[in-house]
Amino acid sequence: MFIGFTAYFLLMHLLGQSDNSTLRLFNGIIHMLLLALAIRQYRLENDIQSGKYLPGVALGMYASAIGIVAFSVFMLLFLTFHPTLMGEIKEQAALGRYLNPFTATLSILAEGLVVSLIGSYVWVRIFEWQAMRKNQLL
Repeated sequence: MFIGFTAYFLLMHLLGQSDNSTLRLFNGIIHMLLLALAIRQYRLENDIQSGKYLPGVALGMYASAIGIVAFSVFMLLFLTFHPTLMGEIKEQAALGRYLNPFTATLSILAEGLVVSLIGSYVWVRIFEWQAMRKNQLL
């Protein structure tokens, strides 16, 4: 996830779009796709009993946390050494006057962890539903 988030951010920064908050939606899409791949692979490699969704959610959280924490550290450093971008973010944010590189990074971390928790649960339930349908057809 770290590579996907970082590559996307750097590409948008090079294109002059790093201050466009609407493009965060695509970050969510990257996050959800990579989360689905991780959980799907885990289910393929392990015998998961129906109704046992906690291991899948935990794996999704673990896989995401590694990427999110690494990306948050990257963003902390980036925002610290690029005060122009930090200033643009402050101007656009509702509570911008309270933002600094640390608090901005903390919000990235919190948002990523919440998306991971919800996304992991949703993907586990989707994969479980698919497995149930497959078993009913056999």
